[in-house]
Amino acid sequence: MKTFVVLVVLGHVSQHASGVVVSEGVESVLLPCEVPWSDVTKVVWSLIGSNPSTVHQHQDEDEPYLQNQHFIRRTSMSADALTTGDFSLTLKEPSLSDSGLYTCTVYRYGFKMSWTTDHLQVTVSQHSSGVSVFEGVESVLLPCQVSWFPDVTKVVWSRFGSNPSTVHQYQDYDEPRFQNQHYSRRTSMSDYAMITGDFSLTLKEPRLSDSGLYTCTVYKNEFEMRRITVRLQVIEVPPLVVLLVVLLVVLLVVVIAVYLWYNTITVSRVEVKEGVWFIKLPFKTHVQLPEDATVEWSRCAPEPMKVHEYRNGGNYLVRQDEVYCDRTKMEKEPLKTRDLSLSVRNPCFRDSGSYICTVHKNREILTQKVVRLRVKVVREVVEVWKLAESVTLPFKTRARLPGDATVEWSTNMMIHVFKNGRDRPEDQNHSYRGRTKMKENPLQTGDLSLTLINLTERDFGVYVCTVRRDEDIIWIREVLLRVKERGWFGF
Repeated sequence: MKTFVVLVVLGHVSQHASGVVVSEGVESVLLPCEVPWSDVTKVVWSLIGSNPSTVHQHQDEDEPYLQNQHFIRRTSMSADALTTGDFSLTLKEPSLSDSGLYTCTVYRYGFKMSWTTDHLQVTVSQHSSGVSVFEGVESVLLPCQVSWFPDVTKVVWSRFGSNPSTVHQYQDYDEPRFQNQHYSRRTSMSDYAMITGDFSLTLKEPRLSDSGLYTCTVYKNEFEMRRITVRLQVIEVPPLVVLLVVLLVVLLVVVIAVYLWYNTITVSRVEVKEGVWFIKLPFKTHVQLPEDATVEWSRCAPEPMKVHEYRNGGNYLVRQDEVYCDRTKMEKEPLKTRDLSLSVRNPCFRDSGSYICTVHKNREILTQKVVRLRVKVVREVVEVWKLAESVTLPFKTRARLPGDATVEWSTNMMIHVFKNGRDRPEDQNHSYRGRTKMKENPLQTGDLSLTLINLTERDFGVYVCTVRRDEDIIWIREVLLRVKERGWFGF
């Protein structure tokens, strides 16, 4: 009936006798906890001051349903911990908000012994990086990439010493009214920054006066979650360097022109919106093609995939990636007509990328073409009366969705999660529990619509539905929910 408590302080920079020091950005950190006893029945890791306090619980196996959602999918223990007595905890991607006092409590037959201690506040030093760029370039990127935090509400880029200090503010969308006018219409962030965790800032036409220290601050409500500093140095280009650059550019243009004259690969761009029935990747050539040539359509970016293959007078789809199964088609007798265009049914966000069509015979390339496809995210607008009891955020697709995909509805917080064939209320923000509903078998029916009941004023805004498989985003759909304006005579 003994209990052993190991105290571990997770911090940064400063040294402590019973602490573990780790830098933000590392892959993981190990919090040690080893005891010599047998007959241990349960181990609980907790963080003093958090609610709920449980970081990880192990009883025959890991029990993630009992842990604080801030640590979900980030903690693990050895599978044979109860046998070896090594109850050390691995915490992935440690961040500023993880700093604090951790306890490892070991139970034998349900009995434990408490031990109190003073709380230790650990500060984390700020990251700093430098970016140098010549004046006159089109733009410069100030990096700010962090692990995703749930319920991030605001990101502010500021510059030390300027007044006002705000360079760019992002809160669901860009908010230029808070911006220093020196940076007006010269800054931008990704539209999906809150989803990807990439809060990097693009600064157009950097000037000598832009040199200085910039800070990227990430907030959850009004609490600061992360701060990253970037020192930007804009360098004036010497006249001699300008002349040399011009000469090199001219020489490079001549070399490229000569190369392309003999090795021409044409590039086309295609843009469509999600929801269309099909798109065509165009490729018509004037090159005479032998009947026994092979035509291969492949996707080369962002990841390589085999899309479609035509050989020996027919389609050869044995090596086709499952993503494109039953979705591709070529014209009849393409080698005779020299129309090698490829049709793709039900294009989705994941289909965006660079495609290359290669015609070859006996390893000799006869002709090639690159097509860059962009499938734009659709934003639907739903209007309801302010006092409406419920509303449905629509999202229907004809595409065949994988049965192991995850569906997430979110704003700046998690609204609804469908995973492993069921709704997961434990993953959604507490203010939406009991107020959201999806139809049965959404992945089979293609109806991913979300019904929201008991509307409040805070429910109006932009909702994003993301369909992902592991880390691969398949679909993204946006829905803007707003109050319906009253017409004449109040109707």
